[in-house]
Amino acid sequence: MKKIIIIAVVVLLLAGGGVAAYMLLGKDSSTPAVEGAGTGPDQAEQPQEVEVDPIYLALDPAFVVNFENNGSLRYLQLSLQVMAYDQAVLDKVAANTPAVRNELIMLFSGQDYDRLNTLEGKEGLRKSVLDSINRVVKLKGDGVVQDVFFTGFVMQ
Repeated sequence: MKKIIIIAVVVLLLAGGGVAAYMLLGKDSSTPAVEGAGTGPDQAEQPQEVEVDPIYLALDPAFVVNFENNGSLRYLQLSLQVMAYDQAVLDKVAANTPAVRNELIMLFSGQDYDRLNTLEGKEGLRKSVLDSINRVVKLKGDGVVQDVFFTGFVMQ
């Protein structure tokens, strides 16, 4: 009988020690110890930030256009990728690829060689590409292409 009582006391002490260790050492400091504790007006209004990985879509094949510069014919080859946080946005871009490519070819062929030779010119072109893509696929609000990246840029 004494053995059973001793075993029961040891089990209760171990269980209590385990719970205490979990509460003190293993508890995440951002969660309240008691349910409902710490949900005052300040904490209830703070939105929880969720990190979402960007998704990329390559606009293949590369764009190759010619344009005139001071009477001479120049060539521009561009490879680019678009980035969004929502796959539905990239699906819409992919579904409208012919219209997007047409708009971008017209944009690229109207560029000035001397301007594109500068960092500011390339950055301005990148912003114009982003605006053109969002305009063509008529995306608004949160459902937009977030960014455009040149993955290849050759002028000749």
